Amino acid sequence: MAKEKIEKSIRKELDSGRMFGPFTYEQVTKQFEFFRTNPLGAVVNGDGSLRPINDLSFPHGRSDIPSVNSFVDAADFQTTWDDFDIVSKFFKEQKGPVLLALFDWEKAYRQIPTAPHQWPYLMVRDFDDKILLDTRITFGGVAGCGSFGRPADAWKKIMMSEFNVLKIFRWVDDNLFIKRNDSPTLMADVVKRSDELGVKTNKEKYSPFLEEQKFIGFIWNGTNKTVRLPDEKLAKRIRQVQYFLEIGAEFSYNEVEVIAGRLNHVSYILPQLRCYLCGVYRWLKDWVHRNKQRPIPKDAEEDLHVWLTTLKNFQPTRLIARQDPTEVGWVGDASTGYGIGVLIGRRWAQFRLRSMEELDRDMEEGEEEEKRISRLETVAVRLGLLMLLKLGARKGKTFIVWTDNTTTESVVLKRKSKDRFVNHEWKKIQ
Repeated sequence: MAKEKIEKSIRKELDSGRMFGPFTYEQVTKQFEFFRTNPLGAVVNGDGSLRPINDLSFPHGRSDIPSVNSFVDAADFQTTWDDFDIVSKFFKEQKGPVLLALFDWEKAYRQIPTAPHQWPYLMVRDFDDKILLDTRITFGGVAGCGSFGRPADAWKKIMMSEFNVLKIFRWVDDNLFIKRNDSPTLMADVVKRSDELGVKTNKEKYSPFLEEQKFIGFIWNGTNKTVRLPDEKLAKRIRQVQYFLEIGAEFSYNEVEVIAGRLNHVSYILPQLRCYLCGVYRWLKDWVHRNKQRPIPKDAEEDLHVWLTTLKNFQPTRLIARQDPTEVGWVGDASTGYGIGVLIGRRWAQFRLRSMEELDRDMEEGEEEEKRISRLETVAVRLGLLMLLKLGARKGKTFIVWTDNTTTESVVLKRKSKDRFVNHEWKKIQ
């Protein structure tokens, strides 16, 4: 079945003139003094279809025969994709409602030709051991994303200059157009102009201006300024979490790796759950024999129960502009010799360390003092928040906290920690 799908895809490439062949070895040697052939590969798309790839990383793990990709520096082909943080920041800054539309490049990479001098390195062998010449940007090349990104960025700038739109966000070949409600711009005109420029659109993913659109895996609402998971994806994530909570079940390394990645994606709209992923990642880290199945550890099970409860009660996340943080003179400091001190303006409190036993739990030899301070500094943040609540701090307000511990600073920004003690404190804080 997979072979038939790949051959069908190659036939389309040959018929469209993006690939040439098949040729015999003798035919190719008459045209090219030197050339490289790579095996066919395939990846499964999100919709279940197969995408053939030219495996430019072949041969794998052979230092005596370098691959084509080994000669390419990925740093020379940087991408300019717009991620969740960039898109959400834009929505938070909008004062009024906006309309959203989608434009998806048809066969994105395959619209971009490669230079003829690169062709000897882009040969691929088919199932009959014949040679195909690929003349387009290929899936499987290190330079693919960046090479596609340059013309895609140029196209985006042309669209921005010629149409009355507020912003265009791009993630590989997906483009989210945003305009004000009174803008006369129509996506039909965008498609027509793109066609004149030689850029074809994927009509199955193209969508006119509406209140809501799906982009980078989330549903964005331009009127209510909310972001959420699509209903079918939310239901799917709930089922996937429930699968891992079956009593007595065992799981493969790959299954756990997949759920970790999917929940990490969801954590963009539920950042308070980032600290409830550490148990799952710790499970992966402790996996010695990856070919064997393992039952779920207790800490990962507890974390997934929190995920399940939250997902079952999920509501769209409001994209509210973040207020500038307030400086209230909040300083926290810790010492293993005494305990914790917290200063907020003219108010202060000190807390004496009662026992080292809880503080030293799960501590590895040689890192005691550093981890003790980091753990106490995190407790200091929690105590400072309790003091602010006691002083009448308003819900939703942002404050600046000063700390001289770089580990604590990092955790404040990430809202999670590899250290079990610190991560547990952040679960309480959030």
